[in-house]
Amino acid sequence: MHRSITRTYLKHYANVHNGVDELMPLTGAQRRFHHSRSTDPHGRAQILPVFLEFPPGLLSAHRLEQAARSVLLRHPALRGAADTAGGVPVLRIDPLPDSPIVREITAPDTERALWAALDHWPTGLGSFRVLLARDERRDLLAIGFDHLICDGESTGLVLDELMSAYHSPAHEPDSGSATALRRYREAVEQQLDREHEASGPEALEHWTARVRDAGPGLWGTGMYEPGPSASVWQHVTLSGPAALRPFPAVLAGCHEALARTAGAAPVAYTWGGQDGAGVVGCFINTVLAHPQHDGIRESWLEDLEFIDTPFDEVVRAARACQAPWTGHLDLVLTLIDRTRRPAPTLEGEPGRFLYVSGHRAHEPVVVSALHDGEELSLRIDHDPAIVPGAAATALADALRDSLADSGQDAR
Repeated sequence: MHRSITRTYLKHYANVHNGVDELMPLTGAQRRFHHSRSTDPHGRAQILPVFLEFPPGLLSAHRLEQAARSVLLRHPALRGAADTAGGVPVLRIDPLPDSPIVREITAPDTERALWAALDHWPTGLGSFRVLLARDERRDLLAIGFDHLICDGESTGLVLDELMSAYHSPAHEPDSGSATALRRYREAVEQQLDREHEASGPEALEHWTARVRDAGPGLWGTGMYEPGPSASVWQHVTLSGPAALRPFPAVLAGCHEALARTAGAAPVAYTWGGQDGAGVVGCFINTVLAHPQHDGIRESWLEDLEFIDTPFDEVVRAARACQAPWTGHLDLVLTLIDRTRRPAPTLEGEPGRFLYVSGHRAHEPVVVSALHDGEELSLRIDHDPAIVPGAAATALADALRDSLADSGQDAR
């Protein structure tokens, strides 16, 4: 009888849980990020940042503090920190901190100082970081999320709630925290049940077929210390179905661009299932895309049937069939939908999303697709120590060409 990794993990978790409400099991996606952190020489978290610029002097640190506390009460996972109990990876939910959540930064180079503060934030201080820097030109708000807790969809939800609480501060009752913790546990347990069910023979046969001929990977297959990223940008005007639903076209473009080089690992992307919508910290997964014979748009639809299979289960299946690929990722795709979540407005003043360079490259290549109406901005972040600039530029150009061709095909 097949024993899923999820079921085995939950058995070990049960031995250390001992009824402690604040000790949560990790989902499959969280286990992957926990493993990645264990291979970082400094044990650093992978940070998902949001940078917002407002007119100078607009933001109140006190109101931001109250709003951040409201969000932390509503979403206990944001108070969580990855930990181990008896050798078992867990998420430990801490109480609301006594110390301030919002930190004000003063430095000549505010952007560099904000990134440094986000990057060196101790991992034991929770998964939600709020920083404010001011100068004579602007107020710059930086919100950092531990990727072990949040995907892009969750960051948008938290930002909406943070801005709503900033506008209309409301007291969160103490009983609300216990209710939120209970709701989070139920959501995580339901997710783990789905992951176990999605780890049966049919799912593993599907993913084995997907990865059987995948390459071992191109860049950073050995141990290395992630360094500052470099970025290449492309801008594409979308038309036809891609303007409303760009993800399949972008995914296909990433695959076609990467597949031009022999030995490439499958494209990976983060996926937020709908069942966990509204609960931060339980529904991200890392999914692979590597078609055999059909185009990726067709194969991706088939993959959706097995979308809850945890990443570690797919890796085990690949190793069992002695595939060259053993879990390494060359390229990770994430889609950010600005169409549904524009930059917030405070005190009648519209904010502006910023991209601030200089963060660590968590994977060799990360493609961030920012969708805003018919416009798509593609940012290809790469670690120049292991990915040559010419290779990143070639990927960017191939992506642009693929998306342009998909627009022509739709006409």
